[in-house]
Amino acid sequence: MVTRARSKRAARFPRSRLPFVLLPNQVMGATGASGVNSDRALPSSEMYQLDIVLKRGHNLAIRDRGGTSDPYVKFKLCGKEVFRSKTIHKNLNPVWDEGTKLLVDSLQEPLYVKVFDYDFGLQDDFMGSAYLYLESLEQQRAIPVTLTLQDPHYPDVDLGTLELTVTLRPKDGSIEEPHRDATVSVTPPLTH
Repeated sequence: MVTRARSKRAARFPRSRLPFVLLPNQVMGATGASGVNSDRALPSSEMYQLDIVLKRGHNLAIRDRGGTSDPYVKFKLCGKEVFRSKTIHKNLNPVWDEGTKLLVDSLQEPLYVKVFDYDFGLQDDFMGSAYLYLESLEQQRAIPVTLTLQDPHYPDVDLGTLELTVTLRPKDGSIEEPHRDATVSVTPPLTH
C-alpha cells in the first residue's frame, strides 16, 4: 500500500472537507487500469519529469451574469504556481489542449489544481480545485485522469470536472521542451 504524507495545505482541512483527492482507485487508465503503482514505493531522491496535458473541462461552474464563465487553470506544487493555462472565454465546457513539462524532485507533495473565472479589473472567481498525488502514479505511462472539482467550503456542490493526461518518468538527461515555456524545478521547503 502506498502511503501519502499530507501537505501543509491539506492539513488545514479535515479529511472530509478536502477538495477532491485523487486516490489510487480513482486514477482511470484508457482500458480501466488503475494507473497506480502500488507494488513498490518510489525512490524519493530521484528527479522526475512530469508531463501534463490539460485537455478539457466539463460542466464547469457558472460565475458570470450571462450564465457562462471565462475559465483558466492554475497548477501548483509546494505552494508555487508552476503553470497557468490560457483563458477560454464564455465557455463551461472549455477545450485547452495545452501542456507543460515539469521537473519535480519530490513526489511527496501533491499537484494542486485550481480553476478560476477571469474577471477583467476584478478579483477572479474561484471555480473549484482538486489534488493529484504524484507518488501514486504509475511511471512511464500516459495516464488519462479526470479530476472532480470541489470547493472545500461546499463539498456537496457539483463544480464540474477536468480531463488531464499525466506522465511521470524518472529524469535522465535533459528535460524535453514543454508545449509552452513552463519548465519549473520545484524543491519543497526544508522542515526543521
